[in-house]
Amino acid sequence: MLQSPTVELLGVASRSKEKAESFRDQFKLPRAYGSYDELLADPAIDAVYIPLPNSLHAEWMLRAFEQGKHCLSEKPFASSASEAAQVAKVASEKRLFAMEAFMWRLHSQHRRAQEVIQSGGIGVVRLVRAAFSFLIPRKPNVRLVPELAGGSVMDVGCYPISAARFYFAAEPTCAFARAYVDPEYRVDMAMSGTLDFPAGRALIDCAFALPYRTEVEVVGEKGRILIPKPWLPDPEALIEIDGKQEKIPADNQYIKQFEHFSNCILQGKPPLYGPEDAVLQMRAIDAVRRSISTGLPEPV
Repeated sequence: MLQSPTVELLGVASRSKEKAESFRDQFKLPRAYGSYDELLADPAIDAVYIPLPNSLHAEWMLRAFEQGKHCLSEKPFASSASEAAQVAKVASEKRLFAMEAFMWRLHSQHRRAQEVIQSGGIGVVRLVRAAFSFLIPRKPNVRLVPELAGGSVMDVGCYPISAARFYFAAEPTCAFARAYVDPEYRVDMAMSGTLDFPAGRALIDCAFALPYRTEVEVVGEKGRILIPKPWLPDPEALIEIDGKQEKIPADNQYIKQFEHFSNCILQGKPPLYGPEDAVLQMRAIDAVRRSISTGLPEPV
Protein backbone atom coordinates (compact mmCIF):
# COMPACT_ATOMS: atom_id res chain seq x y z
CA MET A 1 0.00 0.00 0.00
CA LEU A 2 2.81 2.39 0.86
CA GLN A 3 4.41 1.76 -2.54
CA SER A 4 1.27 2.59 -4.50
CA PRO A 5 0.80 6.19 -5.71
CA THR A 6 -2.99 5.76 -5.79
CA VAL A 7 -3.33 4.51 -2.19
CA GLU A 8 -3.02 6.58 0.98
CA LEU A 9 -2.65 4.32 4.01
CA LEU A 10 -4.20 6.61 6.58
CA GLY A 11 -4.23 4.38 9.65
CA VAL A 12 -4.47 1.00 11.33
CA ALA A 13 -6.97 -0.42 13.82
CA SER A 14 -6.42 -3.05 16.49
CA ARG A 15 -8.28 -4.34 19.53
CA SER A 16 -5.34 -2.89 21.43
CA LYS A 17 -4.50 0.82 21.18
CA GLU A 18 -0.88 -0.01 22.03
CA LYS A 19 -0.60 -2.51 19.17
CA ALA A 20 -2.16 -0.05 16.75
CA GLU A 21 0.24 2.70 17.83
CA SER A 22 3.22 0.36 17.50
CA PHE A 23 2.20 -0.50 13.92
CA ARG A 24 1.55 3.17 13.14
CA ASP A 25 4.99 4.14 14.42
CA GLN A 26 6.71 1.31 12.53
CA PHE A 27 5.26 2.40 9.20
CA LYS A 28 4.95 6.13 9.98
CA LEU A 29 1.18 6.25 9.46
CA PRO A 30 -0.91 9.30 10.41
CA ARG A 31 -3.45 7.51 12.62
CA ALA A 32 -3.94 4.58 15.01
CA TYR A 33 -7.31 3.35 16.27
CA GLY A 34 -7.95 1.38 19.45
CA SER A 35 -10.91 -0.46 17.95
CA TYR A 36 -12.24 -1.44 14.54
CA ASP A 37 -15.40 0.62 15.12
CA GLU A 38 -13.28 3.71 15.76
CA LEU A 39 -11.63 3.32 12.36
CA LEU A 40 -14.96 2.75 10.61
CA ALA A 41 -16.38 5.91 12.18
CA ASP A 42 -13.60 8.06 10.72
CA PRO A 43 -15.05 9.99 7.75
CA ALA A 44 -11.57 10.35 6.23
CA ILE A 45 -11.44 6.61 5.54
CA ASP A 46 -12.82 5.58 2.12
CA ALA A 47 -12.01 1.87 2.18
CA VAL A 48 -10.74 -0.81 4.54
CA TYR A 49 -8.56 -3.87 4.12
CA ILE A 50 -9.76 -6.76 6.30
CA PRO A 51 -7.08 -9.36 7.23
CA LEU A 52 -8.93 -10.77 10.27
CA PRO A 53 -9.49 -14.49 11.00
CA ASN A 54 -11.75 -16.16 8.42
CA SER A 55 -14.94 -16.17 10.48
CA LEU A 56 -14.82 -12.37 10.93
CA HIS A 57 -14.54 -11.31 7.29
CA ALA A 58 -18.24 -11.13 6.47
CA GLU A 59 -19.21 -9.54 9.80
CA TRP A 60 -16.74 -6.69 9.46
CA MET A 61 -17.47 -6.09 5.80
CA LEU A 62 -21.14 -5.66 6.70
CA ARG A 63 -20.23 -3.31 9.55
CA ALA A 64 -17.93 -1.36 7.23
CA PHE A 65 -20.73 -1.01 4.66
CA GLU A 66 -22.93 0.52 7.35
CA GLN A 67 -20.33 3.28 7.64
CA GLY A 68 -20.09 3.70 3.86
CA LYS A 69 -16.69 2.04 3.44
CA HIS A 70 -15.55 -0.07 0.48
CA CYS A 71 -13.92 -3.40 1.47
CA LEU A 72 -10.97 -5.45 0.29
CA SER A 73 -11.21 -8.67 2.29
CA GLU A 74 -8.65 -11.39 2.71
CA LYS A 75 -9.66 -14.79 1.43
CA PRO A 76 -11.86 -16.63 2.06
CA PHE A 77 -14.44 -13.89 1.52
CA ALA A 78 -16.77 -15.40 4.13
CA SER A 79 -17.39 -18.56 6.14
CA SER A 80 -19.98 -19.86 3.66
CA ALA A 81 -21.66 -19.05 0.36
CA SER A 82 -24.77 -17.82 2.19
CA GLU A 83 -22.65 -15.35 4.19
CA ALA A 84 -20.91 -14.22 1.00
CA ALA A 85 -24.28 -13.72 -0.71
CA GLN A 86 -25.42 -11.50 2.15
CA VAL A 87 -22.26 -9.38 1.80
CA ALA A 88 -22.79 -9.12 -1.96
CA LYS A 89 -26.44 -8.10 -1.46
CA VAL A 90 -25.63 -5.31 1.00
CA ALA A 91 -22.70 -4.05 -1.09
CA SER A 92 -25.02 -3.81 -4.11
CA GLU A 93 -27.76 -2.07 -2.14
CA LYS A 94 -25.34 0.50 -0.75
CA ARG A 95 -23.45 0.85 -4.04
CA LEU A 96 -20.15 0.01 -2.40
CA PHE A 97 -17.30 -2.08 -3.81
CA ALA A 98 -16.02 -5.31 -2.27
CA MET A 99 -13.30 -7.62 -3.52
CA GLU A 100 -11.68 -10.85 -2.35
CA ALA A 101 -7.90 -10.46 -2.02
CA PHE A 102 -6.69 -13.19 -4.36
CA MET A 103 -3.65 -11.14 -5.32
CA TRP A 104 -2.21 -13.94 -7.47
CA ARG A 105 -4.81 -13.40 -10.21
CA LEU A 106 -3.30 -9.99 -11.00
CA HIS A 107 0.28 -11.22 -11.50
CA SER A 108 1.66 -11.08 -15.03
CA GLN A 109 2.56 -14.78 -15.07
CA HIS A 110 -1.12 -15.71 -14.86
CA ARG A 111 -2.08 -13.07 -17.40
CA ARG A 112 0.51 -14.57 -19.75
CA ALA A 113 -0.82 -18.10 -19.19
CA GLN A 114 -4.34 -16.82 -19.79
CA GLU A 115 -3.24 -15.23 -23.08
CA VAL A 116 -1.77 -18.53 -24.28
CA ILE A 117 -5.00 -20.37 -23.47
CA GLN A 118 -7.27 -17.75 -25.02
CA SER A 119 -5.20 -17.73 -28.22
CA GLY A 120 -5.62 -21.51 -28.55
CA GLY A 121 -1.95 -22.18 -27.77
CA ILE A 122 -2.60 -25.37 -25.79
CA GLY A 123 -6.03 -26.20 -27.15
CA VAL A 124 -9.14 -26.69 -25.03
CA VAL A 125 -8.26 -26.98 -21.33
CA ARG A 126 -9.16 -30.44 -20.04
CA LEU A 127 -7.16 -30.73 -16.81
CA VAL A 128 -5.98 -28.34 -14.09
CA ARG A 129 -3.76 -29.56 -11.27
CA ALA A 130 -3.18 -27.16 -8.37
CA ALA A 131 -1.59 -27.49 -4.92
CA PHE A 132 -0.72 -25.39 -1.88
CA SER A 133 0.68 -26.82 1.35
CA PHE A 134 2.97 -25.86 4.20
CA LEU A 135 3.72 -27.11 7.69
CA ILE A 136 2.10 -25.48 10.72
CA PRO A 137 3.68 -26.07 14.16
CA ARG A 138 1.40 -27.63 16.75
CA LYS A 139 0.83 -24.53 18.85
CA PRO A 140 -1.95 -21.92 19.11
CA ASN A 141 -2.83 -20.55 15.69
CA VAL A 142 -6.04 -18.96 14.36
CA ARG A 143 -5.81 -21.31 11.36
CA LEU A 144 -6.36 -24.25 13.71
CA VAL A 145 -9.49 -22.97 15.47
CA PRO A 146 -12.75 -24.40 14.07
CA GLU A 147 -14.83 -21.56 15.56
CA LEU A 148 -12.76 -19.12 13.48
CA ALA A 149 -13.45 -21.09 10.26
CA GLY A 150 -9.98 -22.60 10.38
CA GLY A 151 -8.62 -25.58 8.48
CA SER A 152 -6.48 -26.10 5.42
CA VAL A 153 -9.34 -25.92 2.91
CA MET A 154 -10.37 -22.44 4.03
CA ASP A 155 -6.82 -21.14 4.43
CA VAL A 156 -4.79 -22.57 1.54
CA GLY A 157 -7.26 -24.82 -0.27
CA CYS A 158 -9.09 -21.79 -1.58
CA TYR A 159 -6.07 -21.05 -3.80
CA PRO A 160 -6.21 -24.28 -5.84
CA ILE A 161 -10.00 -23.99 -6.01
CA SER A 162 -9.77 -20.44 -7.33
CA ALA A 163 -7.07 -21.47 -9.83
CA ALA A 164 -9.29 -24.24 -11.20
CA ARG A 165 -12.11 -21.75 -11.74
CA PHE A 166 -9.69 -19.21 -13.25
CA TYR A 167 -8.13 -21.55 -15.78
CA PHE A 168 -11.29 -23.35 -16.82
CA ALA A 169 -12.98 -19.92 -17.02
CA ALA A 170 -16.07 -21.69 -15.69
CA GLU A 171 -17.70 -22.91 -12.50
CA PRO A 172 -17.40 -26.47 -11.18
CA THR A 173 -20.48 -28.68 -11.19
CA CYS A 174 -19.38 -31.27 -8.62
CA ALA A 175 -16.79 -31.70 -5.85
CA PHE A 176 -15.37 -34.89 -4.38
CA ALA A 177 -12.83 -34.56 -1.57
CA ARG A 178 -11.15 -36.45 1.25
CA ALA A 179 -9.42 -34.89 4.24
CA TYR A 180 -7.49 -35.70 7.39
CA VAL A 181 -9.21 -34.01 10.34
CA ASP A 182 -6.95 -33.54 13.35
CA PRO A 183 -8.55 -35.08 16.47
CA GLU A 184 -7.12 -32.39 18.76
CA TYR A 185 -7.71 -29.24 16.70
CA ARG A 186 -10.86 -30.53 14.94
CA VAL A 187 -9.96 -28.92 11.62
CA ASP A 188 -8.90 -30.46 8.32
CA MET A 189 -5.10 -30.62 8.14
CA ALA A 190 -4.91 -32.00 4.59
CA MET A 191 -7.33 -32.32 1.69
CA SER A 192 -7.16 -33.79 -1.78
CA GLY A 193 -9.98 -33.96 -4.24
CA THR A 194 -11.47 -33.24 -7.62
CA LEU A 195 -13.67 -30.57 -9.12
CA ASP A 196 -15.66 -31.46 -12.23
CA PHE A 197 -16.08 -28.76 -14.87
CA PRO A 198 -18.07 -28.82 -18.11
CA ALA A 199 -14.84 -29.17 -20.12
CA GLY A 200 -12.73 -31.32 -17.79
CA ARG A 201 -11.52 -31.91 -14.27
CA ALA A 202 -9.33 -30.24 -11.64
CA LEU A 203 -7.14 -32.14 -9.20
CA ILE A 204 -6.69 -30.05 -6.07
CA ASP A 205 -4.84 -30.53 -2.81
CA CYS A 206 -3.85 -28.49 0.21
CA ALA A 207 -2.38 -29.13 3.66
CA PHE A 208 -1.00 -27.83 6.92
CA ALA A 209 0.67 -31.21 7.47
CA LEU A 210 2.82 -31.44 4.33
CA PRO A 211 5.99 -29.59 3.28
CA TYR A 212 5.82 -26.31 1.35
CA ARG A 213 4.47 -27.05 -2.12
CA THR A 214 2.99 -24.73 -4.71
CA GLU A 215 2.26 -25.55 -8.32
CA VAL A 216 -0.33 -25.12 -11.04
CA GLU A 217 -0.41 -27.19 -14.22
CA VAL A 218 -2.90 -26.47 -16.99
CA VAL A 219 -3.23 -29.20 -19.61
CA GLY A 220 -5.00 -28.66 -22.91
CA GLU A 221 -5.65 -30.93 -25.87
CA LYS A 222 -2.51 -29.64 -27.62
CA GLY A 223 -0.10 -28.73 -24.84
CA ARG A 224 0.41 -27.66 -21.26
CA ILE A 225 1.47 -24.76 -19.06
CA LEU A 226 3.38 -25.26 -15.80
CA ILE A 227 3.52 -22.49 -13.18
CA PRO A 228 5.95 -23.55 -10.43
CA LYS A 229 5.26 -20.66 -8.04
CA PRO A 230 1.69 -19.58 -8.72
CA TRP A 231 0.86 -17.88 -5.41
CA LEU A 232 4.12 -16.27 -4.25
CA PRO A 233 6.41 -16.00 -7.28
CA ASP A 234 9.99 -14.80 -7.27
CA PRO A 235 10.61 -11.20 -8.39
CA GLU A 236 11.35 -12.60 -11.86
CA ALA A 237 8.83 -15.39 -12.34
CA LEU A 238 9.28 -18.38 -14.62
CA ILE A 239 6.54 -20.33 -16.34
CA GLU A 240 6.86 -23.28 -18.68
CA ILE A 241 4.86 -23.45 -21.90
CA ASP A 242 5.10 -26.79 -23.68
CA GLY A 243 8.45 -27.50 -22.05
CA LYS A 244 9.96 -24.10 -22.86
CA GLN A 245 10.71 -21.76 -19.96
CA GLU A 246 9.56 -18.18 -20.29
CA LYS A 247 10.73 -15.35 -18.02
CA ILE A 248 8.09 -12.96 -16.77
CA PRO A 249 9.22 -9.37 -16.04
CA ALA A 250 9.40 -8.33 -12.39
CA ASP A 251 5.94 -7.76 -10.99
CA ASN A 252 4.43 -7.05 -7.56
CA GLN A 253 1.00 -8.63 -7.25
CA TYR A 254 0.25 -6.89 -3.94
CA ILE A 255 0.86 -3.40 -5.32
CA LYS A 256 -1.27 -4.28 -8.35
CA GLN A 257 -4.07 -5.54 -6.11
CA PHE A 258 -4.24 -2.40 -3.99
CA GLU A 259 -3.86 -0.12 -7.00
CA HIS A 260 -6.63 -1.92 -8.85
CA PHE A 261 -9.06 -1.64 -5.94
CA SER A 262 -8.13 1.98 -5.26
CA ASN A 263 -8.54 2.95 -8.92
CA CYS A 264 -11.94 1.26 -9.02
CA ILE A 265 -13.08 3.46 -6.11
CA LEU A 266 -11.55 6.63 -7.56
CA GLN A 267 -13.06 6.00 -11.01
CA GLY A 268 -16.38 4.52 -9.86
CA LYS A 269 -15.64 1.36 -11.82
CA PRO A 270 -16.47 -2.12 -10.36
CA PRO A 271 -13.49 -4.38 -9.51
CA LEU A 272 -12.38 -7.03 -11.96
CA TYR A 273 -13.39 -9.62 -9.35
CA GLY A 274 -16.34 -8.39 -7.35
CA PRO A 275 -18.51 -9.97 -4.65
CA GLU A 276 -20.43 -12.05 -7.21
CA ASP A 277 -17.21 -13.88 -8.02
CA ALA A 278 -16.57 -14.38 -4.29
CA VAL A 279 -20.01 -15.99 -3.89
CA LEU A 280 -19.22 -18.48 -6.67
CA GLN A 281 -15.85 -19.23 -5.05
CA MET A 282 -17.53 -19.89 -1.69
CA ARG A 283 -20.06 -22.23 -3.33
CA ALA A 284 -17.17 -24.37 -4.57
CA ILE A 285 -15.51 -24.33 -1.14
CA ASP A 286 -18.82 -25.27 0.52
CA ALA A 287 -19.18 -28.25 -1.83
CA VAL A 288 -15.65 -29.44 -1.03
CA ARG A 289 -16.33 -29.19 2.69
CA ARG A 290 -19.67 -31.00 2.35
CA SER A 291 -17.96 -33.79 0.44
CA ILE A 292 -15.39 -34.16 3.23
CA SER A 293 -18.27 -34.58 5.69
CA THR A 294 -20.45 -36.92 3.64
CA GLY A 295 -17.74 -38.90 1.86
CA LEU A 296 -19.76 -38.46 -1.35
CA PRO A 297 -19.55 -36.32 -4.47
CA GLU A 298 -21.43 -33.10 -3.81
CA PRO A 299 -23.05 -30.74 -6.33
CA VAL A 300 -21.71 -27.20 -6.33
